[in-house]
Amino acid sequence: MAKTDDEIIVAFGIDANYAPHMAVVVASIVANSPNARFRFMILNDGIPKAEQLKLESVAQGHTFDWCCMDDLRILSLKTKTHVSRASYYRIAIPTVAPENAERVIYLDSDIVVIGDLVDLWKSDLEGKSIGAVFDINVDSVDFAKRWDLAPSRLNYFNAGILVLDLKKIRAEKKINNAFDLLASQWDKLVYDDQCLLNVLYWNDWKLLDPVWNFQRNMILPNLEQTSFATPEEIPSGRRPKIVHFTQTNKPWSVDAYHPFVWLYYKYLRRTPYWSQVNRSARTTFMKHLRRFIKTQVSLRKYHRE
Repeated sequence: MAKTDDEIIVAFGIDANYAPHMAVVVASIVANSPNARFRFMILNDGIPKAEQLKLESVAQGHTFDWCCMDDLRILSLKTKTHVSRASYYRIAIPTVAPENAERVIYLDSDIVVIGDLVDLWKSDLEGKSIGAVFDINVDSVDFAKRWDLAPSRLNYFNAGILVLDLKKIRAEKKINNAFDLLASQWDKLVYDDQCLLNVLYWNDWKLLDPVWNFQRNMILPNLEQTSFATPEEIPSGRRPKIVHFTQTNKPWSVDAYHPFVWLYYKYLRRTPYWSQVNRSARTTFMKHLRRFIKTQVSLRKYHRE
């Protein structure tokens, strides 16, 4: 891998099923960070060459590193939730990333970036290993008690958007305990590797502005799922910088419902996957029109900075 001093490294962990959605994320990144040069590091378990070329066509002029995962400890892992096994690949980032890389942004593939990622890259982590946003649906006080950690409100982070200080993570080697925890505490890891990372880096993460991980329940309260943030702690009325389509209802679902769902389709148009995704999602012109209008109204509502 070439030098990365003047590049922003963005890591993904995907399988072939998520290639179209990662393409949307990449398209949204390059569209909203026109002055940046990116190195996209894709941790995967075997993406065909033809698929790699399709993904690379979305961000011509930027660098792609295809990192095929061959660690059987990761490949043999199972999950409890709707997330795929590929979510575990982020555990390998400190090992797979270039040796001279001191920082990496990790992104899930169920997001759309509408802010300049350069600003996220420059976040001051204040000496912490990780920059992240709290998970609005997890009771961090209860989580801490179950793991015999010091309880604190909103101290459990969502692992879908992370800024990683690789220099500190590698030096402290906490991540080396990951597989021991997975083997010995599997039943307690409700949200798989997200819980794992929270145990390892409890109180060693910096809270980022929540606009960098605008989760579903920040705009669509779920009556069946408790929100642990107060209205004042949610960035209401402020334009998101990253929309995170958390929970199971994704933009590519047949019954997709979200005020910002059209943002996904806006950037999907800039990828080779427009027809494929629309076919599987059973979209229609009228469905797209309704979604477009809803998104425009929502964006105006959240336009205040």
